[in-house]
Amino acid sequence: MPADKSRLSIAAKYGCEIITGDASAWAKEGDGLGADCIIDAAGTSATLRIALELVRPNGQISKVGWGPQPLNFSLDALVQKNIRLQGSFSHNWPIWERVISLIAGEQLNVQHIVGGIWPITEWQEAFEKMHRGEIVKSVLKPI
Repeated sequence: MPADKSRLSIAAKYGCEIITGDASAWAKEGDGLGADCIIDAAGTSATLRIALELVRPNGQISKVGWGPQPLNFSLDALVQKNIRLQGSFSHNWPIWERVISLIAGEQLNVQHIVGGIWPITEWQEAFEKMHRGEIVKSVLKPI
């Protein structure tokens, strides 16, 4: 059973296909060249190696989050397969403005992601629930 079972079940509610274990067969379905785009949101450096193996030539990898560990493997596949590697860091105001706009316009459904709303004075409890994996995201409400 994966450690992120609850997060995976939430992803399924949004229509994502859940793959645990080796994703090689899934990525090679169709023409056998690999996936067009891989979003690596594992938060660890080692999963980039897997993404490089599974993405098709001229494909794209979006790396969301990172790990402090060194890669300890070659990035030659980026050149060999002509892969685009895009980093993603969401903690800036323009991104948050866009997300708030999408939520306000009901274009982005976050009902399965938000695990609760807490007054800002209870921030520690809200964050602990996220860190323990009980919920995905907490909302803090100013007093």
